[in-house]
Amino acid sequence: MLKLRFLLWILGFLLKRTWRNDEKFRQKLEKQPLNFAIKTADNKIERHFFLQSTGIKTTGQNEAPLDMTLIFGTAAQAWSTLTSKDKNAFMRAIQEGDVKVTGDYKQLFQLQSLMKHLKT
Repeated sequence: MLKLRFLLWILGFLLKRTWRNDEKFRQKLEKQPLNFAIKTADNKIERHFFLQSTGIKTTGQNEAPLDMTLIFGTAAQAWSTLTSKDKNAFMRAIQEGDVKVTGDYKQLFQLQSLMKHLKT
């Protein structure tokens, strides 16, 4: 569980850094901001990400309406899916039911296009 918490913290850090350094990333957010959460089914691990044209905010509590929530069965499933080198791992996890998406499914494609800007 600690590994997943750390991974979500790092994701927030990378999103903030990308927002500061990547003009195209900010332009995408000007067109369409995105509020989403990643959590486990038991709600023991939950992180909310608010991606706006004015900046990126992450929190452990829900402060605003979310466009989409990604719900992983367990922390181990979330870790293996999110850290997989296989580009199709996430879509496979959705098809197999290891990840449930609540909210607007179209936002998932926007999230994927934003993640392409992250540099590790």
